[in-house]
Amino acid sequence: AASCGGEGPGPGVMTFVGHGGSYRSETTYKHVGAGAGEFSMRAAPVNRTPCFIGIAIVVVALVCVALVFLSLPAASTTLKAAPPAVSAPKDCLLWGDPHIETFDGSFPNIYAEGEYWIVKSRDIQIQGRLLATPFTNGLAATHQVSVGGAFMGFHKFTVGPMENGQITCDDQDILNEFPSTAVCGPVVLDYTSEGKLVDDAEGKLENTKHIVHADYPSWGVHLQIMRWANHLNVRVTMTKKPEGQDGICGNFNSNPLDDTTSAILSRIGGRIPLSELLFHQQAQTSGVAVLKTIADCPRATRESAMRVCQASQPAAGGILLDSCVFDVCFGGPQYAAEDGLSESQA
Repeated sequence: AASCGGEGPGPGVMTFVGHGGSYRSETTYKHVGAGAGEFSMRAAPVNRTPCFIGIAIVVVALVCVALVFLSLPAASTTLKAAPPAVSAPKDCLLWGDPHIETFDGSFPNIYAEGEYWIVKSRDIQIQGRLLATPFTNGLAATHQVSVGGAFMGFHKFTVGPMENGQITCDDQDILNEFPSTAVCGPVVLDYTSEGKLVDDAEGKLENTKHIVHADYPSWGVHLQIMRWANHLNVRVTMTKKPEGQDGICGNFNSNPLDDTTSAILSRIGGRIPLSELLFHQQAQTSGVAVLKTIADCPRATRESAMRVCQASQPAAGGILLDSCVFDVCFGGPQYAAEDGLSESQA
C-alpha cells in the first residue's frame, strides 16, 4: 500500500558499523548426511613448529656436551713415572715377633697388635698387620703385608702366612700354585723357594721356604716376603724417595738415632686410621701391648735358647743373636732357623 510521502521501508540490509552495533556475524553448519551438502569436514593442519624447535634444542645441547667432553684432557692410562733415584738402595727387615732393622740401621720394636706403616711416602704405600700368634705368648708378629699406592697404579697386593692367609691382587686370589708367577698392576710377583738362608738353617729349611718376590726395578723397589705358618719375615729393598718417607722402616735420612720406637711412633701416629687402610678393616685386637724383655725368660730357658741359636746361626751376633734368643724363649726353637732369614734374603 502506498502512503503519503513516498514508498514504505524495504527489507533490512546488514551494514558494518564497527563497535556499538547490535549484531555480530556467526557461521553455522548443519550435518545433512554424506553427499547431501556442499561442505566436508577436514582436519585443520597441525603446527609442528614447536616440536621441531624442541628437537633442535636437544640436538644442540647434546652437541655442546660432546664438545665439552672432547675438550677435556684424556684420562691417562699410563703409570706414574718413577722419580730419579737419590740414593743407593738399602734394606729394611722385619722378622720374628717382630724385630725391625730400619734403612738407617736402627732397631725399633712394635709390641702392640694392629696395622702400621712399614713404608709411607707420597707414592709408595706398604702396610703391615701385626698380630699375636698361638706360639708367641701374646707378642705381635707380622701377619700380613699389603702394598699399594700411585706407584702401583692404585692396584694392591696382599700376602699372608701359610696357614691362615692368602696372596691376593685387588682382592682376588693369585699364586695358588707353588712355584708360580703372577702380575699385579705393574709388578711381577714370583712365588718360589729361592732365597738364601744362612749356615745350618739353609739345610734344615730348604724344603719349607715359600718366598714371594715383588720386583719393580724402575721405582727401585723390591720386596721379599717369607711365609711361615703363622707369620711373615719381610725384606724391603728400595732407594730413598726425594719427597720423603717414614714408617716403622724409618725415615731413611741416614740418621739411626731418630729411628727409635718412640720417635717413629711420634711421627707416624701409631696404628693406621681406617681412612688410610689398604686392608678392608682394622683387625680385632686385645688393645693391650704385651711387653716382654729377655729378663722375663727363665735363666734355664734362656741358656737353652742361646745354644739353639748359636747352633742354628753360628755367624749371628749382637742384636741379631739377642733377637733369636728372645724369639726362641717366647716362641719356640723353630724361630732359631726362621730368624736366620733376617741376615740374608728374607
